[in-house]
Order: sequence, then structure tokens, then C-alpha cells
Amino acid sequence: MKTSKEFYNVCKVKEGIYHIGSTEGVFMDLFVGSHQALLWDTGYGFGNLRYTVEALTDKPLIVVNSHGHLDHSCGNFQFSDCPVYMHSKDKQSYEYFNSESVRRGNVERGKNTKDALPSDFDEEYYIHAQIKQILPIKEDDQFDLGGITLTVKEVPGHTAGSIGLIYEEEQWFYAGDAMNPFVWLFLPDALSLSVYLKTLEKAKTFNCNQLCISHHPKPLDYTILDSFIRCAKELDYASGIPFENTLFPQYKARICSLKGADRTLIGQPECPAIVISEDRLQEKNYD
Repeated sequence: MKTSKEFYNVCKVKEGIYHIGSTEGVFMDLFVGSHQALLWDTGYGFGNLRYTVEALTDKPLIVVNSHGHLDHSCGNFQFSDCPVYMHSKDKQSYEYFNSESVRRGNVERGKNTKDALPSDFDEEYYIHAQIKQILPIKEDDQFDLGGITLTVKEVPGHTAGSIGLIYEEEQWFYAGDAMNPFVWLFLPDALSLSVYLKTLEKAKTFNCNQLCISHHPKPLDYTILDSFIRCAKELDYASGIPFENTLFPQYKARICSLKGADRTLIGQPECPAIVISEDRLQEKNYD
């Protein structure tokens, strides 16, 4: 079993860009410019992410959360002395998913999952750890790190306050969970299918060449958005597969994939799906 300092795996994508993964299948990204660094998401925070980041850079650090869910923001407490940004529309989600009861649930699930917790994990400290201030962020805000420029884009659907970052120098889009081959649209903070579709169509106008998502180890070709859009437009809820959800069993949803898709590949880039509740088929915005 790994210690907290050994917990994360680092892949150097190119000079100044690092893809950081953990055993929970969550990926974060570190951008290191000539005068500043930015950490995109903080995961569950089970390991010592601060140690991993500081082993890669000593530049002043900014933290940006793609949205407020537990697997993207529960590590924020390790960066309480850094500016931490999140869209204001995810404030309520963030407060819920970072509550002591949810964090305690994270730990219990971790105990029942092989290698999910480091050998020196401090359970009580993790459960009670909090960060006092989250700074707001909005469309077209920009971070100039020195040779690396990141532009904020609002991409609602998965949550009301989901954001992405365009890495301008390479035209790569970092989307968090806002668009991926197995997007969730059923939790209380999710918006409607029509909002998600508009977000996908908006993302097409960014003219990027790579899509970087938080639950996949490698970037995807940006043309994959075409299959995501098709999946949303052709969605047939009645033929969807009931979603067996152990994290949030109180919410019922179905896995809806492209017609004729190989069900053994559902959720892979070549076979995208939308996990959606029946009420999210309606036009209503849930924000």
C-alpha cells in the first residue's frame, strides 16, 4: 500500500504540463508557467496532493475546480493558503459534497476499495478538514501563467456551474466532467438534457483539437464531440439500461447510448453514453 506522498502518479505531457492520476480513477492537471502555476481540480484528496505538486514546481499556485463534486474538490483543504476558484453556481453543491457527512462516506467507501486510501491516511483530519473561502470565476476569465494562457468557459449540464479551460497555446480544452463518454445528468445539481446539448454545441465553436477529461488517462480527439452530440440528440430513455449506482442509490437513472451500440463498450470513447434521470428530459433548467 502506498503512503500519502506516493499516492499520485504523474505523467509529463509536455514541458510545464502534468497529468496527475490516482487509484480512484480521477485525474488532475498541473500547468506550470514562467511565473505562476495552476492546478486543475484536487480530486478526493486522500493522498498528499500538495506534496506531489510541490515536487513539480515552486511557483505561486492557483487552484481551479471544474465543478463542486466530491471527486474534484475534496482535496481543496490541502491548498488553504492558495487562491481557490469555482463558479458561484456550484457553491451549494460544493458545500454539500464537502460536508463532514459526505467526507465520512468517502472514507468508508475508501476502506472497502483496494488501495483507495494511503497507508498513513489520517481519517479524522480528512473528515473535518475544510477551506474557508472559494473565489468566484466566470466566462472568459483568463489566467496568464507566463507562456501558458488558460481561458475559462462556462459549460453547464453536468452541474449548473461546470467550467472548462482552453489552453490557448495548444488549443486543448480541459472539460472536467462537463462532457465525456459517460456523463451523469441525474444528481440534483444536474441540468436538463437540452442544456447539455447546447453546451456541446457551444464547445464545438471553441475550435480546439484535443479534449482532456477528468476520468480518462489520455486526451481525446476533439471530433469526439460529434458522437456526444449525436448521443444527446438521439437519446431514447425507454431503451436505456437501468443504472446500478452504489454511490447515490436514491437517484434512479438510465444509461442511454447510441442506437445499435455494442453494450460491452458503453462508456468508452468509441461508445459514449448519457446517464440520465427521466425528469432531466424536460426543458426546465434546474438552476
